[in-house]
Amino acid sequence: MTLLKDDPTWVGSYRLESRLGSGGMGVVYRACSASGQVVALKVIRRQWAENPEFRARFELEVAAARMVHSKHSVPIIDADPHAPDPWMAAPYVSGESLAARIRKCEPFDEPELRALARALAGGLRDIHRAGVVHRDLKPGNVLLSEHGPLIIDFGVSRAVDGRPLTAAGQIVGTPAFMAPEQFTMPSEAGPAADVFSLGCVLVFAATGRSPFEAGSPYASVHQSMHEEPDLSDLPESLRGLVAACLRKPPAERATPEELLLALTPSKRPLKTTRAMGLRTFRALAVRWLNRRVPVWLMALTVLASAATGISTMAALPSSPTTRPTRTDSHPGETTLAGNGDIQRCSAYDDVIYCATGNGSIARINTYVYDRIVWTSGAPADQYGNFTPPDGGTVVLGIAHGMVFIVRGRARQDSDGGWALLPSRLDALDAGTGRTLWTRLLPDTVSVDVPGFQAAQLVRETETLYLTDLARNEIRAIDVATRGTRWKRPLGPREVFAATSNGLYAIRTPLNHAQQPNKTVITAVEPTTGRTAWTTTKVGKLDFAASAPGALYLTERNKELTDDARNTAIVRLDTRTRTDLRVPIPGGFEIHLTPDTTQSINDHHGVADRDFFYLVAYNGDTIAVDTKSKRIRWHRDPGTNVPTGMPTLVGTQLVYPTSFGEVFAVDTSTGARLWQTHPRAASLKRPRGSLSPVMVVNGRLYAVSARNSVFAVDASPSPPDPDQRTLSVSR
Repeated sequence: MTLLKDDPTWVGSYRLESRLGSGGMGVVYRACSASGQVVALKVIRRQWAENPEFRARFELEVAAARMVHSKHSVPIIDADPHAPDPWMAAPYVSGESLAARIRKCEPFDEPELRALARALAGGLRDIHRAGVVHRDLKPGNVLLSEHGPLIIDFGVSRAVDGRPLTAAGQIVGTPAFMAPEQFTMPSEAGPAADVFSLGCVLVFAATGRSPFEAGSPYASVHQSMHEEPDLSDLPESLRGLVAACLRKPPAERATPEELLLALTPSKRPLKTTRAMGLRTFRALAVRWLNRRVPVWLMALTVLASAATGISTMAALPSSPTTRPTRTDSHPGETTLAGNGDIQRCSAYDDVIYCATGNGSIARINTYVYDRIVWTSGAPADQYGNFTPPDGGTVVLGIAHGMVFIVRGRARQDSDGGWALLPSRLDALDAGTGRTLWTRLLPDTVSVDVPGFQAAQLVRETETLYLTDLARNEIRAIDVATRGTRWKRPLGPREVFAATSNGLYAIRTPLNHAQQPNKTVITAVEPTTGRTAWTTTKVGKLDFAASAPGALYLTERNKELTDDARNTAIVRLDTRTRTDLRVPIPGGFEIHLTPDTTQSINDHHGVADRDFFYLVAYNGDTIAVDTKSKRIRWHRDPGTNVPTGMPTLVGTQLVYPTSFGEVFAVDTSTGARLWQTHPRAASLKRPRGSLSPVMVVNGRLYAVSARNSVFAVDASPSPPDPDQRTLSVSR
């Protein structure tokens, strides 16, 4: 099978490393992305790929599956249903399947079985809530990882269900773990089919075989459709629960929510638990009476459920003997302890990297479990001073499987003061945090150029741009080879801005009184370093942000002093080199200072193609419509709580605050849409360490004042602000 015409070791942007296994639908490989993320990549077999109807269903199902977010499943993060051989990718998680574990070891005991049932029921609940049906839940698709049981390989089974693809006599799936309706009406099988498969998986984990295992697939089909399972080898306390999963009529099976309720130990007093049990029985009775169910079956089910419920209640203590220990960690937070305060967090793909006060870097995975995967401490350095403003650690970005870090350095003088030293650039292995190489950046101690950065990274081209003021040049470094791609001289007061939308050199006048008072803007070819074009504009202009086809600059009235003000926003069309200038009434406090490590896009605000949102130190924001040459709205935060740079999320600007709050405003009106409650009202983060809110896999992540990272639901209008906080397991 040819994956790519030029190189069969690549699928899409993933390099194949080894073969993990195969099944009826495709072959699974371990692969690595250009950013260093390791994935399990499944390539669909040609027999399915050649059918146009399959491709259409595959595209829809994978799109739906990518919306699933659960700590009990491994999500689909990438796919290409239009490739010659369609494929999909999920994060690679080490572990072995339930099938492999049972083959090697003894069946699960009761506590292990309960934990497995809770995890799988929770995973199915989250999958079904996203509108997805797995349809192939079996021991081979349950991964036993170090984080617990995980459901894998969903998003394909429904695509292969259908008459053109399932010819007479052909069965898609593993019959011993399939629900009866999957044999008679495969295209109509819904969430209840997954619950039936869950019951089969639990029997397998407890006994080493499916309840419908037979000598041939057709015998298994017959048993699944017409025979009752033998559950005598299961722990007595779980027989009723498994029986509720394996009922023949789909409508009679328990739901994942009901399974979780039955499996979760109640912390309520016995009297309350009995009352809940009676309410549950009444609800079940009403549900059953509305269906045509034989009286004998209803009676047996009620008796079995009652017996299970009574035994569960009898196992609870009549009064609690100890109170649960209360920890200081807020639910839904990933806390970084022992590394100093979080100074800055950045998200790349589905991973968050946080720099802390002692110079260490922590990697937090947001797929499967939000947890710290590794922490890389700062290298020993007698001149290390990693706390702003004299130092600081910043994650430049990730490229070619490496995380690039800039660490500030300083030397303490005899009088107790600090003298700044050249910063250090470190390249860490993205998978392990191990330091691969390090180098000192050019001396930038005496820099007084606004917006200056000694090091910048453009991930798309895997290039580091290092500015050397001693040599008055910019060097483009290939991150893969560490070789110099090109060098380019820099003029006096010229700032180099490396963005994903282009490279620009911006030279401002030496002083405000210099005539003519003009700024020279030069576009640089990324591959050669040569000049693409040059234009000159009136005014003292500072780089503010970039967008596709546009460069945004701010005009200031004088040198960087306490009374410096922004007087206008300038949008430069990078194709025609024409500019639009929108005056700012009354001036606006500037937010641009020399910084050798700050991200180039953090200086003034947020931009898209036609709008620029200018943000002051306290969060005061002006929305500038450069297309109509007017200010759309001006929002004064009206609070003494400093806010960080906002993040543009669809039609919302989402801000962090120093107390760990997150709030959003409408980009059209500036009206506040929602706000979370403070994570710690008595704690306050310094303004300089406020990380922008990060967007990862459809969720928002922010840094709290409790030295932690927490997730926020990105839905536009939750009914209750408290419901916006999501559970972040660690």
